[in-house]
Amino acid sequence: MRNETGKKIAQRAVLGFIYGVFIGQTILILESLFKGDGNFYPIMSNILNITDSKIGAVIIQYFLTGLIGVSFAATTVIFETDSWSITQQTVIHFIINSIVMFLAGFICGWFPHTVKSTLIWFAIFILVYTIIWLCFTFYYKAKVKQINEKL
Repeated sequence: MRNETGKKIAQRAVLGFIYGVFIGQTILILESLFKGDGNFYPIMSNILNITDSKIGAVIIQYFLTGLIGVSFAATTVIFETDSWSITQQTVIHFIINSIVMFLAGFICGWFPHTVKSTLIWFAIFILVYTIIWLCFTFYYKAKVKQINEKL
């Protein structure tokens, strides 16, 4: 059973990395398009303080967006732990992913490093997490109902 769970985590982690980088790059493209000046902005200026080079900053951001994808994808196995309640599963999933997202966002400079902006960031994260969680909950409830009707 443990080996099987490990395989699931590894498979989801690989796909998650790819999805994370894809989503991260898509967001950068959209943000650059919204600026409307025809330039591509691959990084936030704060991350340059860590690396002193644009390519270094891009590489760090690339891997951090991949790590976010790994985190969200690999931790979905938490929801397959039948001995835990949905509340326990959600809280653990939320804590792990909010920490990973916060650290990546902090390092990449996706929000100013102030208490106010950190609180706003967490409020937005909680809102988005809740919306996505509700969407998945309604989706799987509908699937269960559909399966039960076929039985």
